[in-house]
Amino acid sequence: MIQRTRTRACLAGAAAAVTALATALVTTPPAQAAAGACSVAWQVTNEWSGGATTNVTITNTGAAVNGWTLGWTFPGNQVIGDMWNATRTQSGANATATNVSYNASVPAGGTVSFGFNVTYTGSNAAPSAFTLNGAACGDTTPPSPTPTGSPSPTASPSPTASPTPDPTSTPTGNLALNRPVTASSTESPNAAAQAVDGNGGTRWSSLYADPQWIQVDLGATYPINTVRLRWEAAYGRAYQIQTSTDGTTWTPVFSTTTGDGGTDDVTPAGASGRYVRMSGTARGTAWGYSLYEFEVYAVKPPTPPGPDCGQAPADPQANSKARNLICYLRTHTYVSGQTDLPDADKVQQLTGRYPAIVAFDFMEYTRGSIQTQQVIDWAKARNGIVAFQWHWYCPRGGNYSAPCDFQPDLSNPSSKLYQDIDLVVRELKKMGDAGVPVLFRPLHEANNNYMWWAKKGQDAYKQLWRLIYQRAQLAGAHNIVWVFNGMASGQGTSLASWYPGDGYVDLVTSDYFQSSGDFATTKAVSGAKTTGVAETFSPLNPNSDPAWPYFVVWASRDWNGSGKDVAGLWRTAMANPRTISIDQLPDMSAW
Repeated sequence: MIQRTRTRACLAGAAAAVTALATALVTTPPAQAAAGACSVAWQVTNEWSGGATTNVTITNTGAAVNGWTLGWTFPGNQVIGDMWNATRTQSGANATATNVSYNASVPAGGTVSFGFNVTYTGSNAAPSAFTLNGAACGDTTPPSPTPTGSPSPTASPSPTASPTPDPTSTPTGNLALNRPVTASSTESPNAAAQAVDGNGGTRWSSLYADPQWIQVDLGATYPINTVRLRWEAAYGRAYQIQTSTDGTTWTPVFSTTTGDGGTDDVTPAGASGRYVRMSGTARGTAWGYSLYEFEVYAVKPPTPPGPDCGQAPADPQANSKARNLICYLRTHTYVSGQTDLPDADKVQQLTGRYPAIVAFDFMEYTRGSIQTQQVIDWAKARNGIVAFQWHWYCPRGGNYSAPCDFQPDLSNPSSKLYQDIDLVVRELKKMGDAGVPVLFRPLHEANNNYMWWAKKGQDAYKQLWRLIYQRAQLAGAHNIVWVFNGMASGQGTSLASWYPGDGYVDLVTSDYFQSSGDFATTKAVSGAKTTGVAETFSPLNPNSDPAWPYFVVWASRDWNGSGKDVAGLWRTAMANPRTISIDQLPDMSAW
């Protein structure tokens, strides 16, 4: 299956292809009976000008060990770069590799493997002697020389050269992290290695053409449980995930023609391989293909704590408070809300009950008026649900309804548009750091053609939404419940045509003006998502209105202009025991 989440970007790149080299196997003779008795297979699997990749397999020919360190001395000037399945130390020519948590135990007769990249000048001769936990691995003889010279461009590693991992020590982390990686093309400076560096702020990007691919060498054949693609805005609409044992013959294990960017979690049943490739055949944008991270897991990546209510968050890293809030709204109806703190107090004065949700606005944040701490204090003191809309002043000048040609800024991280987004994201993260989840409703009223973010049409709107999502991901703001909002009825375009995609949205909401079909229309946008009334002029009545999970009444300054007795309708709503007020909420500090 595939699960999606979203991101945004521009360009793409890849490292020059590394030509695989026929491997040389070097084995030290078994040691005499001793605590460190072992034999070592030293295997150069790839070599290029000034660098090489080496796999090392230790066979324990003595007593069982729990925790190991292999030591050796390089005969040349090799310097270890990346190391996987072990932790490196190096002082001059002396180097060691120490177990990581999942491969510390090696039974008598058992094996364990690790690998690394080196840079050097001159020759890449192999060590002639090793120690295991300080004890020599017997009287070793000089190993066979490392292959030299330029291999044939079509040469590839022998399938038998890939060590088969011990299933009991299969790594639980990202197998692709800092592994050798190649790609069909690169757009400088976004090299292929940046897709496996564990840094969510760097990326690989390809040239602007189809097809393109990027592949990673895991160093051994593993079961493939999950392939996670963290796309930048330049994503693949049609692509395959392929695996191989030799880097030459590829087996498709997943394919799609409907990719829409974000974060794709591909879980191919029964797949395995040493090499894993993303092979793109159709781009989703005019740019190339671009990945922040290309991750491969033999064991399913851990899910952050939180309930499972049948709706996974758009953000796969959403924290437990955001997950609990999604599930609470999914399993309740008529959760009451009011815009602005003074108006929430007014509802309590009218009815004796305080709304469960208070909606705040980021409108003045870009002009220096920040109320984040006030919101945190309210949430802590009242144990209420925080919502935010954003009447975003046009970054080019003017208010939220001004003409605003924002599209050129989408590829310019130094622009005012990016600065505005990053400012708001920082404040959202501050709330998350304080333990406050947020119902965040950016780019609201998508299809009414009044706000500047809607005036460029659906595609530009979705692109901007994904940019906001991406910036939140990069900032580590994982307390957000993403609220998509438009008008279910009375507009020239449908709500569904503006929908950014399941991987970018947690709640699908309408500004509800008592149209009888609004509930069904909103639910139809994405049947898997929870719905809501994010803005309305009067509260819902559980005796007569559809069972929306929640509603938020607009500011009281407009109550009189709505043509309704809003104060009276609040009294009616709060007199109904089915309407949920703040005193009925669970203890969110325990979420």
